[in-house]
Amino acid sequence: MSSQEIAPDEISRTKTGFIEHIRVSQNNFRNALHILFFYAQDFRQYLLALLFLSIILGLMETFQIVLLYPILNASFNLQDAGIPFFEPLYAAVRNTIHLPEVVAFSLLFIVFVFLTFVVTLIYKYLSLYLTKAIIIKIKGSIFKKLINSDYRFYVDNRRGDIQYAVISAPARIKQFIETSTIIFSEIVVILTILVAMFLVSPTGVALLLFVGILFVLIVQFIGKRVAYRLGTLQLLSVQSENEVINEYIQGLRQIRSVDGDAYWQKKYNVALRNYWNRFVKLSFIKNLPSATLHFFFFSAIALVVIFFYYIYEEQFMYVIPLIGTFAYSVLKILPRLQGISSQYMIVMDEYPDLERIYQFLNDSRYHTIRRGTKSFDVLTSDIIFKDASFSYHNDQELIDGINLTIKRNKITALVGQSGSGKSTIVSLLLRYYDLKKGRILINDIDLREYDLKTILRKVGYVSQDTFIYNTTIRENIAFSGDFSEEQIIEAAKRANIHTFISGLPDGYQSIVGDQGLKLSGGEKQRIAIARALVRSPEILVLDEATSNLDNTSEAIVQDSINQISGTITTFIIAHRLSTIRKAETIYVMSKGKIVECGNHDELMAKKGRYYELYESEG
Repeated sequence: MSSQEIAPDEISRTKTGFIEHIRVSQNNFRNALHILFFYAQDFRQYLLALLFLSIILGLMETFQIVLLYPILNASFNLQDAGIPFFEPLYAAVRNTIHLPEVVAFSLLFIVFVFLTFVVTLIYKYLSLYLTKAIIIKIKGSIFKKLINSDYRFYVDNRRGDIQYAVISAPARIKQFIETSTIIFSEIVVILTILVAMFLVSPTGVALLLFVGILFVLIVQFIGKRVAYRLGTLQLLSVQSENEVINEYIQGLRQIRSVDGDAYWQKKYNVALRNYWNRFVKLSFIKNLPSATLHFFFFSAIALVVIFFYYIYEEQFMYVIPLIGTFAYSVLKILPRLQGISSQYMIVMDEYPDLERIYQFLNDSRYHTIRRGTKSFDVLTSDIIFKDASFSYHNDQELIDGINLTIKRNKITALVGQSGSGKSTIVSLLLRYYDLKKGRILINDIDLREYDLKTILRKVGYVSQDTFIYNTTIRENIAFSGDFSEEQIIEAAKRANIHTFISGLPDGYQSIVGDQGLKLSGGEKQRIAIARALVRSPEILVLDEATSNLDNTSEAIVQDSINQISGTITTFIIAHRLSTIRKAETIYVMSKGKIVECGNHDELMAKKGRYYELYESEG
């Protein structure tokens, strides 16, 4: 997100009638279940185990309620018919345990409380284990999706959004899974208790169900209209914050040079206000159901007492155990319903992030790069671009009908003004994109027929903006490859950087700092060249590798390039034309086409486009 205010229509929902709202709520519940099962699809045995344990918990809680009635009945020394459905159970206890009735049923009550405690612990542990397994799997799947996504994915999406999708959004899976399993368990337990309560008092259950259904509808309504909006706002706000912070850090030197800190502070404050200005109101409304639950249910208990008083006015004393059992049942259900209301709000709050991850993992738009099967080992011929055309969109050709030959074991250069299509040629050679028309031939085989990994292992690439990360020089040269110390040193020598490294206190184990801040531009570029050479490449691609260097650093790097280019097929994208005078062939691009071709002397003699570019450098 930019610093602009989040438009209301990004989070608003069309208001519908009551019936339509119920339908939408049902769809949301089904969607949430669908996403939950998507995340847990490899762990269904755990879900079944949790279902089984939930039923056991429900039965344990129900037995506590069933046992409370004879305890109260014996405490008041009342003799009545009891609850007919459970009377066989009561009789079995009386005949088995030869103790005073209140003691026998109280001891049995304690046993079931203890069993409930044990089963609850098992359920909690299993749900936590399931959460851990799902989070590890999903986070691994997200990163794998990033690795397997086409380069265009990173062009089309902002860095802050990608970071949010990988780091922030998955962190909310934990809360979603934990909350979902709790809701799942509580619903099963509540339903089991309601069945037992129905056998105690059908009228009381009917009244409770009326109040409960009304409460659930209120929770669903607020969850959809408030918690989901709050979650969407939070998602958009965090993305916006990430974007501002990333841009600020990335451009810090330029921002400080123009005293632009105040502007970026303002951008960040706007990103914060987009969420927090609405937070108080929406959060207050989100907590209303939990606050009103006590009123509904305790009012329901009072109404049940009044109801029983008028029905059993002459024998009201005899229904006190029934009222006590019913009240205890309500107190069993009340915290659960209260918890479900809060947990449902959490689920709706988390849902936008879970929905985003689900869509990301199921998005097939960025998996278009063709994966060949042929293995590439050695370059035995020239690399030929034949009638190559490419565009991001059908109406915007970046290169059009390019014919270009990169000669084996020679230096080939490509020059042209910014926007002429040079970087596109490199991107196509490295298979960041695939051609729309034409072919790229390597060893007379279409590049798309090769296994991409085997091609990239034999390509050394040095870009204008060298990626150096905060680790040792050795690790930056190896760059995830498994190379011996001798190979690392030999590559550094060929890149003309070994003497510098050896002069450092820690040598190859020296830490380079974040983004290589402890190194000069020329040193970073020579490390990048060593990184390319240690892989013994068949093809070396230098993409404006000296354009950001001063003259002294450029001369050192250029000397390194000259030493290695005689034995490797080298393709240079040049910014400074003075660096490619020794190239065997120089291609000149303009507006996506090759307009000139030849060596330096030939092109200068033509006094065409190359001559103009060379002379403009002074």
